[in-house]
Amino acid sequence: MPSPILYVHSSNELYGSDIVLLELVRRLDRNRFLPLVVTPTDITYEGLLGQALQDAGVRHQALDIPVLRRRYLSPLGFPSFVRRVQAAPGTLQPLMTAEHVVLVHSNTSAVWGGALAARRAGLPHLWHVHEIITRPRLIRRLIAWSVMRWSDQVVAISGAVADHLLADEPRLAAKLTVIHDAVDTERFYPGVEGSTVRAGWKVDPESVLAGVVGRISGWKGQHIFFRALARALDLAPHLRGRLRGVVVGDVVPGEDWRRRELEGLTQTLGIADNVIWAGYRRDTPEVMAALDVLVMPSIEPEPFGMVILEAMACGRPVLATAHGGPLETVVDGATGFLVPPGDPELLAQALVRLAADSGLRAQLGQQARNHVCRHFGFASHVGAFQNLYDSLLGL
Repeated sequence: MPSPILYVHSSNELYGSDIVLLELVRRLDRNRFLPLVVTPTDITYEGLLGQALQDAGVRHQALDIPVLRRRYLSPLGFPSFVRRVQAAPGTLQPLMTAEHVVLVHSNTSAVWGGALAARRAGLPHLWHVHEIITRPRLIRRLIAWSVMRWSDQVVAISGAVADHLLADEPRLAAKLTVIHDAVDTERFYPGVEGSTVRAGWKVDPESVLAGVVGRISGWKGQHIFFRALARALDLAPHLRGRLRGVVVGDVVPGEDWRRRELEGLTQTLGIADNVIWAGYRRDTPEVMAALDVLVMPSIEPEPFGMVILEAMACGRPVLATAHGGPLETVVDGATGFLVPPGDPELLAQALVRLAADSGLRAQLGQQARNHVCRHFGFASHVGAFQNLYDSLLGL
């Protein structure tokens, strides 16, 4: 009989950590493991992850579980979060009992209820950490302590995430494993057709399209991208009619002000006509194929950067900031370029270099594809998790 595993996740969308979870559970050996995913109801979601799970034949329930969000990061807010965490076992344990769950896998460090529910039920608990939380410092340290205290095994998605946790909680070393995210190289590949997407955005074949793909947030650096794009057009005026930027993704529900601020910035910089606002898209392979360059301008260390793998698998070069996960995925000068974080000038120079040289883009893109196929496939990714499950269950 397969072993039922409860996956407790922090959102019901289809961004980075959501996709990582989806791809893992849909590829599990169902003769050995039976996944059941729980997502929260504290934000009004479209339910994209839940629908994708259903399509993949993975059972899913949406429950009122606690997720550490910004609204709790205050002297008044955090006690409320603690109370929600304490109440979480009462929500999860009836489901765990009914489904005969034997192991709990908490996906992201923002979801804490699964850890306490597993402990009270006497079940092994794996915490899958996707984030690098730098502040508030107290919360950063509390997360590292909690992950150490309430887990039997901890998985970090990159060496950068692992080092971040160990800096605050060295005792984690004995139970910490790095398992890099992976990409479906049969779904993301150079032959994907992106011309329809470009046509929908009114981008002609001769234009160079650079894009930022992912959640719109303060630390993702969309504002740095816009400043770099404006500077690139100043450095290379001949590109003004050819170089365009696209932002693919949207804000967290309720944070529309972030997008309005960025729209205002493009007006101030005089590049509004060069920028496309694509919103959230599910046709990610076609989006990557539509790009000439993927840009990841994060000003805080990127924990991993799943979109980097997706772009490279499609044969696209990557321009990313040199900290966090991109240091482990982008080979500087071979699969793209790494630039210092928060520096629009150097980002602009690298953007001009790529925009002006189609041969260089093709060379880097081919090398990027080869690199991803060698190092970031799903066979080793899923196998590593299944081996951990076996170890935790004594199989």
